[in-house]
Amino acid sequence: MKIHRNVAFGIIDGLHQILEKNEAPRPYLNKLLKQNKKWGSRDRRQISEAILDCIRWKRTYEYLGSFTAKSKNYYWELLGIWLLKKGLIFPDWDELSRLKDLKISLPLNPKTTARKIRESIPDWLDELGVKSFNEITWEKEIHALNSNAPLVLRCNTLKQDPLKLQNYLKRDFKIEASRYNEIPEALIIKKHQKLNQNPLYLKGFFEIQDANSQRVARWIDPQQGNLIVDSCAGSGGKSLHLAALMKNDGKIFALDTRPKKLDQLHKRALRNGVTNIQIFMADNTEFYLKYQGVIDAVLIDAPCSGLGVIKRNPAAKWQINPKKIGEFEKLQKDILIKNSTLVKKDGILVYATCSIFPNENQLQISHFLKSKEGKRFKLLKDQTYLANETGFDGFYIAKLKKS
Repeated sequence: MKIHRNVAFGIIDGLHQILEKNEAPRPYLNKLLKQNKKWGSRDRRQISEAILDCIRWKRTYEYLGSFTAKSKNYYWELLGIWLLKKGLIFPDWDELSRLKDLKISLPLNPKTTARKIRESIPDWLDELGVKSFNEITWEKEIHALNSNAPLVLRCNTLKQDPLKLQNYLKRDFKIEASRYNEIPEALIIKKHQKLNQNPLYLKGFFEIQDANSQRVARWIDPQQGNLIVDSCAGSGGKSLHLAALMKNDGKIFALDTRPKKLDQLHKRALRNGVTNIQIFMADNTEFYLKYQGVIDAVLIDAPCSGLGVIKRNPAAKWQINPKKIGEFEKLQKDILIKNSTLVKKDGILVYATCSIFPNENQLQISHFLKSKEGKRFKLLKDQTYLANETGFDGFYIAKLKKS
């Protein structure tokens, strides 16, 4: 099998946009493929796979091809190593001429090749991993994070039963799914495929959501009639889950700083049949004054480095750095302080991130509990869900109660 030159140009442009312009890989890929309808299904698969693999294994490919980001044909040579790795017909293109006689051998020997090369991560991330865990745990975790993410659905129980949905997927669409015992609504799809145009998705029967992400709403233990705030709601995955658990009874106040995300939440709520979500901008001072000390539960799905979701966003390894993590840590502290004031006496605060590192998680909770606002809270439980232990994205969740 060979790769066409116009497809190669699409890959090169994608690598440039993601690695230099800091575009998010999957939204960018969706946009790229939508704009180029002339590409066939094989071309689209090649483009998606090549871009994601070249980003995920960037440092490994540099090592195998003896080039750096400063090399003249850098993106072309990343693509060249991918072609060699895949065993595809190697094109006679000037940009790839230096690699035409190269022989590569994978996997790399752990005894002779450093982990940061084998697992394709920057030096600082390898150092942080060892510091945060230990050599053995970090070795397992970064290897797990470099594997492809499973495709997981969350059944929308406002419209459908998980077992019936599983049966409908198999009967009507030949889609094999398995249940996940720890999360009643979760269905793991055996074969990766696009499902956002599936009729059952369009009817609001399910959302696409990682299994560990689905744990977060359940940690709140929401009850019908509750007042709940989702303070960093984004496009609303966890708000929608809360609504289903509450059977549309009570109120969920969904806040975020990004109007486009809140617009997406509104559209998703309509599709899901959710009627108990009210949307506010996160800088709405009147909201915080009105609901201070009266909310049953506050969810803070905090902005973070995203280094627990490298499975689905490998670009995070290259787009995040220690300075940016420091900025996230400051923001997390501010969000915790601000939103804790909404919680009523005996109410619940749940803090979650899709990071696995203590400086964004346990240390943030420890700092908060020592603050003026945090002294009324008690940590009930917390847990880090590691990718190598669960097979899903890395997450941290903490549950606190206000006295």
